[in-house]
Amino acid sequence: MSQPLMKQAEGQGPDDALRRHLAWGGTPPTAARARAEADALLSALHHTRQVRVSPRTADDVRLVVSELVTNAARHAPGPGRLEIQTADHGRTVRITVWDTSPAMPQPQPANPHRAGGHGLRIVKSLSTRLTAQRTGEGKQITAELALHQRPPAGPSRYHVDGAPGRTPG
Repeated sequence: MSQPLMKQAEGQGPDDALRRHLAWGGTPPTAARARAEADALLSALHHTRQVRVSPRTADDVRLVVSELVTNAARHAPGPGRLEIQTADHGRTVRITVWDTSPAMPQPQPANPHRAGGHGLRIVKSLSTRLTAQRTGEGKQITAELALHQRPPAGPSRYHVDGAPGRTPG
């Protein structure tokens, strides 16, 4: 079981961003515990700012949090930290995980026959921005997700039978 060193409930920073923090010592939190922090942030966003997040987007946020914390637990020894915060006046959520491994993440090629190793590709596909940088203690990975999805502009981009421009009937 993880032993949080610090937990800040519905924190609000000087930039008016909502924040959730979770830090751990030797044993990282479970993915479920990390997802609970994401749910708490999204709930605070709804209750304090009246910002509604679609169920699909909330699922995406939970999945990214789970993947980043799981990767830190699997690949880095020692302590770590998770921060989830709103940005851009509640239009974006920023998820940052710090760990003690200096090894930078490398996405593996897609392989439907492999049981694991897909997390970083998933995070990258769901994020509007994904960055990784070394720190003095290891590295930090930050994923940003838009909380409001815009419908695609222009005509449908479906391809039926290899013919561009045709839409399903």
